[in-house]
Amino acid sequence: MIVTGWLAAVFILGGKVRLGDTRGGRGWLSASAGVATAYVFVHVLPELSAAQETFTQTGNRWLALFPEYRIYTAALAGFVVFYGFENLVTWSNSRKKDEDLHDVTVYTLHIVGYAIYGGSVTYVMGQDLEKGMWFLALFAVAMGLHFLGMDHSLRREHGERYNRTGKWLLAGGVVAGWAVSQLASVPTSVATTMFGFVAGGVLINSLTSELPREKEGRFWPFVWGVAAYAVLLLVIEKMVE
Repeated sequence: MIVTGWLAAVFILGGKVRLGDTRGGRGWLSASAGVATAYVFVHVLPELSAAQETFTQTGNRWLALFPEYRIYTAALAGFVVFYGFENLVTWSNSRKKDEDLHDVTVYTLHIVGYAIYGGSVTYVMGQDLEKGMWFLALFAVAMGLHFLGMDHSLRREHGERYNRTGKWLLAGGVVAGWAVSQLASVPTSVATTMFGFVAGGVLINSLTSELPREKEGRFWPFVWGVAAYAVLLLVIEKMVE
């Protein structure tokens, strides 16, 4: 519950951490994206293989199309869905510039989609608590920084509207995901599929802040974030073997 509170607080208080307002602050955002990316490649992607094996053994092979690829395709779906959200916002912004029109529906879809995403992240965490405090701490750091970058991006896209309602919906989604993981039991096949979807979402949401949309990303802080956290993950993985 402490980690859940920390992740929810990132959205509620993220506006007070003005990392994107200066060049140095932008570097910290890039480093945060690097940490989340390292977490995905070094920790999450290897876990996908184990999750796929679990699904193949426990899932209903008659109901799943290509069950041996179910978790990988779920990760691909997560990647595509959140890439679609980013394109939706870009399309909305182009309309606003051309026609002075702000599409409330786009804002709602964007915020609700990311609230579900935040809830999915903490749901997966809640299902995985038996791995121990080291892995929980690594998760908390990586996802906290990841959510901070996401919060900054959403504030920049939606301004005061996000500050009034969006941040509370995202924080609520984080708490709701954890609560569902504690109160509801779902089949292993569903839980592992959700894990794959979340992995794809974390990957694309970490990278979209660094892709050269407005050439705001900082390459070297991103690299240092990747390298430092990758080394830390590898060391801890060896320690707990």
